[in-house]
Amino acid sequence: MSAGAQTRGVVGVVISGRCRDIAEHHKLKFPVFARGHSTLGQSPFTIPSQINTPLLISPQGQDGVAETDRFPPTRVEAGDWIIADQDGVVCVPRALESQVIELATKARVVDDLCMADILAGKGIRATFQAYRGNERTTARGTKSGAQDNRDSSEKTS
Repeated sequence: MSAGAQTRGVVGVVISGRCRDIAEHHKLKFPVFARGHSTLGQSPFTIPSQINTPLLISPQGQDGVAETDRFPPTRVEAGDWIIADQDGVVCVPRALESQVIELATKARVVDDLCMADILAGKGIRATFQAYRGNERTTARGTKSGAQDNRDSSEKTS
């Protein structure tokens, strides 16, 4: 599958099902993300039939039954961003890309601040409370509004 896909210009595959030959994909440096692994080959189960066609992917539980009560189905359109790593796969609709970039950038700053404190020996609970709290966190690591309130109370006292 990987070698054939690579010769056709495919840069990776996301499978809403199971996949085999993981070592082959890894050896070819061809990213494959799937719900699970299997000993069964793709034929006759998988037949690519269309490209640039909208997809509706429903979440599946351990038994393969759709879990639409927990997570809504995801619609994937041509041009959407598919971002994947060993932890999972997300679809970013093209219309939301700038919002997602902004939020992800802020979240990265907060994660870096948390990691620095944890590596410095601070506790995880205190670190997360300081930077993430129960409210939205800004890129500076303070809770929204917290910095402004503290500054104004210091000026008045």
